[in-house]
Amino acid sequence: MQFFKTNDGCQIAFQDVGDKTLPVLILLHGFTGSSEVFQRNIPTLSKHFHVIAPDLRGHGASGKPRHGFHVFRLAMDLHNLLGHLNITQSSTVRCIAGSLGCSILWSFAELFGTDMFSHMIWIDQAPMQNYASDGSWGSAEGNRGMNSASAVANLKATLKYDPDSVYRGTIAGCLGYRSHPVADESVSDEVRDADEEFFLAIARKGNAEWYGNLMADHTALDWRQSIVEQFGGRAEHKTNVLVIATDRSGCFPALGPLAAVDFANAKASTPRARGIVIEWGGHWCYWEDSERFNRLALDFLTET
Repeated sequence: MQFFKTNDGCQIAFQDVGDKTLPVLILLHGFTGSSEVFQRNIPTLSKHFHVIAPDLRGHGASGKPRHGFHVFRLAMDLHNLLGHLNITQSSTVRCIAGSLGCSILWSFAELFGTDMFSHMIWIDQAPMQNYASDGSWGSAEGNRGMNSASAVANLKATLKYDPDSVYRGTIAGCLGYRSHPVADESVSDEVRDADEEFFLAIARKGNAEWYGNLMADHTALDWRQSIVEQFGGRAEHKTNVLVIATDRSGCFPALGPLAAVDFANAKASTPRARGIVIEWGGHWCYWEDSERFNRLALDFLTET
């Protein structure tokens, strides 16, 4: 693990794996996670790419300041990390982002553009979590649980008094074999217990109150029009996007993440976004069936 300091003095931990002459691949984890959630992917992906996997501020081995619980701050941290590694706008970078990581990329695009990214994979994150008051976005697209101010208030209260129940609930919703089990799927008690202990240990490294403030910011953001403008509204945009959705997510119905494809292509003279609905995993599909995920990711990331 390596470390650097952001422009506001927060220490960020990151994994740096693979031949530095290879194209750069950034891995961005989600809420209560760390770069360790990609431990089943990095060995394979690093044979083809120079893999950089940070622990987000407030997560994992990174600093735990009392401030900075905003998606735009996390996007700035990513910008600082790229600067620390001398990865510039003239570079060709790829990125895999899960959940909250997608919002960080959308924020980064607003602040700094998309020019350096040749490929992005967005895993199971809808462009808007909350339901819209005008009815344009609801249960068919938004988050299954975190979709209103009252839901976030309940989450923050529970994080204050019983954070482990929130972490365990997150794990149950993010592993497809738990949120949406299928008849022919066999997962042993040993695997279930090992997965829960692994993700629970990672979540416990963060501060529960800080997590709650971050979720409040994350759920309040509406990225729909921003995606239209940043990924399709500029003639020079050349970022290829693969959206991975699933019918087995405890976080989103597949239509929510897939809507990002339509937004990204809405103004594009040459559509560069496409989506896929998988059946072999849930919100954390890259963990549940890492071999299949790695093949899917590499097929896309190595396209010209």
